[in-house]
Amino acid sequence: MAVQNKKVLAQNISIGMYVSELDRPWIETNFLLEGFFIESIKDVEKLQDICSFVYIDVELTKERISIDAIEPSFLSKIKTIATTDIKDISFSSHTKKSQIPAPETTYKKTSSFSTEFRTANQLYKDITLTASQIFSDINSGNNIDLGSVKRSATAVVDSVVRNPDAFLWLTRLHEKDTYTHTRSLRTSIWSIAFARYLGLEKEKLNNLSIALLLCNIGKAKLPIELLENEEDLSDEEQLKYQKHIDYTLDALKIMGRTPQAIITVIRSHCERFDGSGYPMQLMGDEIPLLAQIAGLVSYYEEITNCRVQENSLDPTRAVEHIYNLRNKKFMPELVEEFICSIGIYPVGSIVELNSKEIAIIVEQNSNNQLLPKVLILRDDKRMPVNVFKLLDLYDINQNSCVSPKITHTYPLGTFGIDVEEVTSGLARVTEIENEMNNSWGLKNLFKKIVS
Repeated sequence: MAVQNKKVLAQNISIGMYVSELDRPWIETNFLLEGFFIESIKDVEKLQDICSFVYIDVELTKERISIDAIEPSFLSKIKTIATTDIKDISFSSHTKKSQIPAPETTYKKTSSFSTEFRTANQLYKDITLTASQIFSDINSGNNIDLGSVKRSATAVVDSVVRNPDAFLWLTRLHEKDTYTHTRSLRTSIWSIAFARYLGLEKEKLNNLSIALLLCNIGKAKLPIELLENEEDLSDEEQLKYQKHIDYTLDALKIMGRTPQAIITVIRSHCERFDGSGYPMQLMGDEIPLLAQIAGLVSYYEEITNCRVQENSLDPTRAVEHIYNLRNKKFMPELVEEFICSIGIYPVGSIVELNSKEIAIIVEQNSNNQLLPKVLILRDDKRMPVNVFKLLDLYDINQNSCVSPKITHTYPLGTFGIDVEEVTSGLARVTEIENEMNNSWGLKNLFKKIVS
């Protein structure tokens, strides 16, 4: 069988990959072997220091990440994500941080997932149209209807405040929509959910949402070839690409009605903690907190949803990757809080259980983020299920003799799972929740679990 090689950008290199070729001759490096498994964070950093991209052997690459070594309570400690290289990372949710202010308010879920999903589904359609109209207006040389943007953003903020999981789920499943304007939309929703988790006041949630809906409008003035190749630009092309910030600010300045708080987020959201960002190379706390939040969630969105889909990281690898950038690209405390907020398995992730069944994460579980609520979509033979089952893994572990858990994660679209299929299942979520409560069904469902 011929070796199947795949080009992977340096920023997406991760532990477990088998590197078969570099972007330069092996003899120009100090690697002892021509071809090797990436075994540690040091290997990752070493490759990223000298390479822009590498080629991996698809057959040999370990594409699954085992999370068996993760301790049960993710919020209090992450022991490891992919290997034992990340040792005893200890931090707690909302502990006192030197650079993150204390929560300004406390949000509680006031709506069930099934109830909020129906509302969020319609709002998602509405705000997608709004985001599309923004870019259409810019392309046509028309002024943006800021009132419409504000109304849409406020409605989304209200929904995320009531229950963030519904919108985050929709955000994950719609990742293959038209790229630029839906990237702005998805990032906006991630930022609201994260700011809610941090306890920021609602006005700041609104400002974040609006800023991130508008932050990419300047890209409409960039040559299409820069947009299509934005993940692999030369230094000269990168300087041209970075002009999108100025183009955005110029467009908003002409309108003259954009609040300064929103302008500040847009101007600074591409800055990085170590000064490597743009346009002003700000460092550390020179970058406003809301802009740091916007920058972090924008980066997470980029690495989990690359324009070239094969370069995208699944959520678990993305968490590992972002953790390794703490105190470099991003404030370390903010990275830790972000990982706590989304968990190892963000809503919308496709996962495999130890029963060999395939499911999608529907809702986070406040009791244990390693045991969320999942919707079973494929049986242990990878075939579509006849009856959708919504399961609370934590509740099952606590109240039955079986111990379902997640063993692997997969990129979106794996096993042919799409928006329509999952939406169809969640449309009957009330019926599914009732079925889940029948304890006789749980034992039958997990009779094949590996003990």
